Amino acid sequence: MALKQNIKKVAIGFVLILLAIVLGSGFGIYSIKSGKSDSQRVIGNWQTVDKDKDLNTADLLTIAQVSVYGPYALTKKEVIYLSTNTDSEGNALDPKSDYVINGKKLDAKYWSITAYDENGFLIKNPIDKYSYNLETVKYEADSTSYKINLSASEKKENWLPITNVKKTSLIIRLYLPSDKLRDNLTVETLPTIQKVK
Repeated sequence: MALKQNIKKVAIGFVLILLAIVLGSGFGIYSIKSGKSDSQRVIGNWQTVDKDKDLNTADLLTIAQVSVYGPYALTKKEVIYLSTNTDSEGNALDPKSDYVINGKKLDAKYWSITAYDENGFLIKNPIDKYSYNLETVKYEADSTSYKINLSASEKKENWLPITNVKKTSLIIRLYLPSDKLRDNLTVETLPTIQKVK
């Protein structure tokens, strides 16, 4: 009788441990995919690691989140990463809609804006265009501002295709940003994303 009770206690203990592992793993995966952490800084609809944090000083959740999408992420002095999956109104980017990304030259040695699918991969498209940068974007007449067309339907210039995907997100990379830009990232310095249809 005592043996049966001991076996029952061990079995219950094992089930509880297994349940704790499953629930803990599920919560961990949810936390990583949510993109929210203590080191996160929100600037309008863009998110980045807070300006006083870096991958060597960020919390473990942030390090895990970054490793999912950028396994060899550089330090903040070398590059600033900003991401979004919403437009400037806070609505989720809809691949069936058209958007215009309005921005100005950013004070960095090199910058780029890249579109990704729901799995974090580059989006296959008919023109093999995955991003724009300071050298490939066509500027407006003032030579400092630009408009990038984020859309599934073809556009004449600066078209960043988001064809055949369920969800999309954007990442800005600012390589060797100036100290001024690093310390003063604001809504005004970052591109806006406006839905046009």
